[in-house]
Amino acid sequence: MDSQFEEVEDYNNVVDSYSVTLNGFIFCTRHGLEVCEKCPTDNRSANNMVVEDMLHEKLTEEEYNTKWKGDEREPFVITHKWTRVNKGKPGCIAHKKVACEECFNWGEKLYRGIHGGRKPRVSRLSRKSKDRSTDRLE
Repeated sequence: MDSQFEEVEDYNNVVDSYSVTLNGFIFCTRHGLEVCEKCPTDNRSANNMVVEDMLHEKLTEEEYNTKWKGDEREPFVITHKWTRVNKGKPGCIAHKKVACEECFNWGEKLYRGIHGGRKPRVSRLSRKSKDRSTDRLE
């Protein structure tokens, strides 16, 4: 169906001969590396800007200042984890899905790295308020 509006370009998931962008994170296309000595490129600084606000919200100030390594963190590797799927857009090999949150949720991966693999914590207050709202519905 035609739309009166122009189709919005998804710049968070694109691929060209030099780089592939998956959910806003940039990697070299040829090797699938965030930091590649052969290409040569180091995309950690640009990629960190994508998730820093989210990390500020989820981490305490102490955690952010002591545990978040910023540009010195271990780089991500997507070698053999992505392919071109819908209309040439990059997506995960496992689900054949563009912008796959399960495979390419970088903020979650960084958060888990800082917290030793644990999921983001939910405060007891917000959990209680959710419990109370479901009680009212019943």
